[in-house]
Amino acid sequence: MNSRNRTLEEHLEHLTHEALRQLPPCRAPASLEARVLNEVAARTAQPRRAVGINRGPLAARLALMAGCVLCIPLAWVLMTSLRMQLSYMLAATGAIHVLHGFRGVSSALLLLAELAVHLAQRIPGAWLFGGLLATGALYAALCALGYLVVRSAVPHSKVHSV
Repeated sequence: MNSRNRTLEEHLEHLTHEALRQLPPCRAPASLEARVLNEVAARTAQPRRAVGINRGPLAARLALMAGCVLCIPLAWVLMTSLRMQLSYMLAATGAIHVLHGFRGVSSALLLLAELAVHLAQRIPGAWLFGGLLATGALYAALCALGYLVVRSAVPHSKVHSV
């Protein structure tokens, strides 16, 4: 920006300030202050509630649960693939002794994954479906219980009409 534009803008700003100072002050209604103070007091007395996942849309909650369930086999496949890639890389570089430190952890995780697959194959479908229903009912009951506890712990206040 050159000096001529700056001078023009400063002059325009000065003229605007002078014009605004010459305007008469605007007066608010006499009852405005009392109404604003009553509204502030009423809003302050209202309890603030934390928004949790149980307040979200049902479709979003179901999608979140389905995504979590789908991540389990994905993690197992990725862990197995990573273990094989790591062992190939360490064998190729001659640093196989590093793998022995991870063998206990990876073996334990693979054993748990195999146990989960074995149990999933042995449990009847009706039991799995019943377990999912029971889990959903327990989730709903715990959400309702939490809501009731929060509602009973926070005192209710009357909101004054303005």
